[in-house]
Amino acid sequence: DLPPTGSKQWQPYFQKTFEIFAKLWRFQQQNRFVLENTYRLKRWEVGEIASKIGQLYYHYYLRTSETNYLQESYVFYDAIRERRYFNEVSEMKSAALMIKKLRYYARFTVVSLLLNNRDILSTLKEELKELVNEYITTYKPQDASEWKLVVQEISAFTDAEKKLHPVNPSGTVLPVARRLQTSKVISAALDKEGSSSSTKLRLQEAILVGSAHNQIKFSELTIDMYRMLQSLERETSQIRGTTDIKETVTSAVAAAVATGVTGEGSSSTNPPIKEEGVEEATISQRRAAEKAAKRSNPHKCLLYRPTLSQLMVYLATAFKELSNDSAMLLYISADGLKRPAPDHLGARGYHGGILTNARKVTDHSDPEQQSISHCLHPGDLLPFTRKPMFLIVDSNNSVTFADLPRVFNHPFMSLMSPTEYPPSIPDTSQVGELFTLFLHAPILAFSFICGIEQIAPDAWEHCSALIMQAEAKIAELMAAATLDKPVRRFLQDEFLRQFMIRFALCYTILKAHIAFTEPKYLPTSYPPLPASILESQEVLSKIQALAVLMNATCFEFEDPLEVSS
Repeated sequence: DLPPTGSKQWQPYFQKTFEIFAKLWRFQQQNRFVLENTYRLKRWEVGEIASKIGQLYYHYYLRTSETNYLQESYVFYDAIRERRYFNEVSEMKSAALMIKKLRYYARFTVVSLLLNNRDILSTLKEELKELVNEYITTYKPQDASEWKLVVQEISAFTDAEKKLHPVNPSGTVLPVARRLQTSKVISAALDKEGSSSSTKLRLQEAILVGSAHNQIKFSELTIDMYRMLQSLERETSQIRGTTDIKETVTSAVAAAVATGVTGEGSSSTNPPIKEEGVEEATISQRRAAEKAAKRSNPHKCLLYRPTLSQLMVYLATAFKELSNDSAMLLYISADGLKRPAPDHLGARGYHGGILTNARKVTDHSDPEQQSISHCLHPGDLLPFTRKPMFLIVDSNNSVTFADLPRVFNHPFMSLMSPTEYPPSIPDTSQVGELFTLFLHAPILAFSFICGIEQIAPDAWEHCSALIMQAEAKIAELMAAATLDKPVRRFLQDEFLRQFMIRFALCYTILKAHIAFTEPKYLPTSYPPLPASILESQEVLSKIQALAVLMNATCFEFEDPLEVSS
């Protein structure tokens, strides 16, 4: 319940909670026989403890952005299901216990979704649906509609992802990289950007806002927020069920699990939850492993339909937390509000913006005044540009944020989505915004605008390689181009440079598409990137090769493709 901002406030409480659960877990392992036979400890009670540990790991992941903790959460949730700790709940005819089981399934689903574990996700979705039907039929609860909505949301969410993913001829979904994968070619081209300065700029704080009307969501996570969240994390190691997980962080609870698996009090008929492959380690070994496994992901705050006051509080807190040579990212996916230019002077930056959530609207209030008051105008961000700020706006009024006065001379850049899309492009309301998709996974966005639904695995692999080659070429062009010094500073951070590179790739692909014929159909940036990057023939040749490989006929290229042997 503690505010997620400000690590110094909540960190001690999490540490203490981890230590308590470590003791509790070890205690039930070492005394399982007595607890079961003398005190009648139930299997669902052990499952509930494990579920709380999984939930603790998940919330710690949200606050630290370290994907190791997300993996730990998965391990516990998966073990609960594998060992069937909640199986006896249905027989006990208790609505309260059934709710515990449903909540466990919902939380496990969220974790599996964030880890893109499609196999288990499909199974969980069906099992959750059956459990909700059983719960409603048996208990006729007042919260029946709420649990039905949970099932509908997860179905809509997974269906939206399924619509975007091409499959191979046998119907298997083709792989797509979701998180940051460090490219040696791009690093070689751009890492020298920070060589002249004492410290490289790094992305420290990221605020992700999802306020788009009627966008698909699950558990206050819109599909755009879901994609952007993963784009701000480094690629994790492959998730394990019973496979080796030696690379995970050995935290307080994991250490307790590792050292407690051989407890003499453990019941042979009820095997304890344990992490296969985690070896007992000395304190120094644990510290070394934790240091090696730690990923330097930026700290993220997820805001689903926040009010203006909530958003300003989070911006102010993130601003306060920023250290020297660090930047803040603000990502906004929301509906726009256009406003006629005010008559009075000094109104630059207040000609409209994006709508935030107005939770209290009085009956006699002026709707137009309410909209203006609850709108985030570009000028509202001006105080926070006293430190480096990177802005991404996906909205039908995104271009308004190009009208932000430069007052404090700190690095600032905004990437803005197209304000409209051609009528021939499929409706994006049920799959998420196209601009965000390009920044997250360009190959999925390319497939979507070309209507590609099926492709051979080897061709798909070749397509992925062409996308990487195009990104590498854009990186080379950015290194050679004459860019403003503040813009160059953003290239020092791997996450921000990836967004800049994919913005350029998005522009080039859409510009070559036969349907994107008007400026409003194309993304924009401030400061604008030079034509040497956005209109490069070398990048276009990669896109042309990609179109040929996918048999996409929706592009026009001036020069024929030269096929090399």
